[in-house]
Amino acid sequence: MSPITIRKAEARDYPAIIELQNVNTPDQLSEEEKKQGFIVSSMTEHTLDAINKNLGVLVALEEGNLAGFVCLTTTDPIPEHPVVKAMYNSFQQQTFNHKPLTEYRVFLYGPILINQKWRGQGIAKKLFYAVKNFTENQYDLGAAFINDKNTHSLAVHIQGLGMTALRPFTCKNETFQLVVFPV
Repeated sequence: MSPITIRKAEARDYPAIIELQNVNTPDQLSEEEKKQGFIVSSMTEHTLDAINKNLGVLVALEEGNLAGFVCLTTTDPIPEHPVVKAMYNSFQQQTFNHKPLTEYRVFLYGPILINQKWRGQGIAKKLFYAVKNFTENQYDLGAAFINDKNTHSLAVHIQGLGMTALRPFTCKNETFQLVVFPV
């Protein structure tokens, strides 16, 4: 295996990100495949570019091939996504280390997706450490939502990456876990 390179995405990366995303949405996966995780967002090149210009999209590459990616956005402005809005609206009732989330400089983490060929090789952890390095001077906490049905993603983020689960929130009759991590 060649070394993995992590960098901020460029426009030339967007088609591969969208292709990876499109084969990992719930409607494209069998029930068995969903147990390995899924992505709820459907981003276009325009959406990716807006996220990348807002805070950033980090990509993990091996010899130019996309091993995975993670999106990062600010909370000002809040992205026009119903689950993100519901998560952000829950911040006033959420605390971390005995402080309300509203007292932290918070950025939004996710989605993150690892190409099936590279799963189990530590790519998520490498991206996670790159996220912390990328955001450490501007932010105190990263926050993400994970659908309760996505048990694999919950395990990766809580047990694998050490994120802290706060109080769940709902959106459109679905329950989501709010997870945070210090940078």
